[in-house]
Amino acid sequence: MRAEEREVSSADAFERRAARRPRPRRPWTLVAAALLLALLSIILWGNWRTARNERDRLDAELKKVYAEAESLRMEAALAKQRINQLEAQLRALSGARTKNGVPPSGQQPGGQPRPSGTKTNGGRPQSP
Repeated sequence: MRAEEREVSSADAFERRAARRPRPRRPWTLVAAALLLALLSIILWGNWRTARNERDRLDAELKKVYAEAESLRMEAALAKQRINQLEAQLRALSGARTKNGVPPSGQQPGGQPRPSGTKTNGGRPQSP
């Protein structure tokens, strides 16, 4: 019986020593730091999401602007090409008229240019 008493007494002694030992304090600064970190993470995630959405919207707008600029550039190039083509046709017609003896426009059949500000109406000069 002596062994059983010793086992019981050693268990009681352990419980008594554990009860006398102060419980470890919680590290409140660590808990507060963890909560602060969680709060900052939520705020930063929300701001990141907003910034990402704004960036996506601006990227789409930039693509639209570049497409419009390219369209205008293409339209200007086609207009310039058309102008060059019309100028070439005009030079060709002027050259053909000169070869046929027809005076260039703006000159009367006598070879003298019309006075500025006059119009012809069936061969008769008219004042403006």
